[in-house]
Amino acid sequence: MKPISESISATHAGRIRPGDHLCLPFASDAEQREVVSAFIADGLRRGERVLYFSDRTNSGALDAWLGPRGVDGALAIARGQLEVRAADGSDAGFDPAEVLSGIRLAVREARAAGFQGLRLTGEMSWTRRGVPGTTKLHEYEAGVSSTVVDSADLAAVCQYDERLFERADLAGLVSVHHGVVCIDPLHDDRRLRIVPTYSPRGLRVAGVVDDSTAAPLADALAQAADWPTGEPLLVLDLAELTFIDVAGIRALVRFAESVAPERRVQVRHMPASMRKVLHIARWSLPEVDESP
Repeated sequence: MKPISESISATHAGRIRPGDHLCLPFASDAEQREVVSAFIADGLRRGERVLYFSDRTNSGALDAWLGPRGVDGALAIARGQLEVRAADGSDAGFDPAEVLSGIRLAVREARAAGFQGLRLTGEMSWTRRGVPGTTKLHEYEAGVSSTVVDSADLAAVCQYDERLFERADLAGLVSVHHGVVCIDPLHDDRRLRIVPTYSPRGLRVAGVVDDSTAAPLADALAQAADWPTGEPLLVLDLAELTFIDVAGIRALVRFAESVAPERRVQVRHMPASMRKVLHIARWSLPEVDESP
């Protein structure tokens, strides 16, 4: 089934700016971690304050998320630039007006403290626990949109775990946002674009692989090889690949042969020209999905 995030305009995490109210519908912990850490790290580097409404992720976990991005999360928390608050899931109930008032106050406080703006992001998983007032969730999201539009210093990302929400309900919640947020490409120029995917875990390769773009492909494959082995299948989606030379094909074959024994590599949408080269060179890939 087509992911909800593919049916609405998407913004890369590194390109979010004040005035954006975006939704992150994620289907894996890895996707949440990578998108959210990119959003937070970018804001901290820009001199913005970041406010995190947490339901399941504590400050120590956020620090661990930010470490690979070269950001000291613990130091940002100590300086007051990054703040972690409990999400609004208490037994007292959820009051959208009260939360929105708190967000507006947080914007004013960030300005007064000399920050360039405010970024906020929240885990919405608490709404699945039957907290009174969650029927007003659409009202709350609409209020966040209005608040973001009215402010020149605010950007917001709302995190929705697709594993907890009915698809129809989630689609309606996504539609209240300006769009969705997705992970930044590992490489993106006029010739080649390589994007991590999460459902399934892997890489989507689009464009041309030749002498000028072989190195970025090799770098992306190396990163994929180092991903945690929690998901044993790695999928290389070549549906948008328009050309690949022999050196590029060899790199894919070597990558597939080099991954850890407990993992499998699957190539989807292999171009006919690539299949022909594999046959002539007598190379093989461990697993190829022949479906269109």
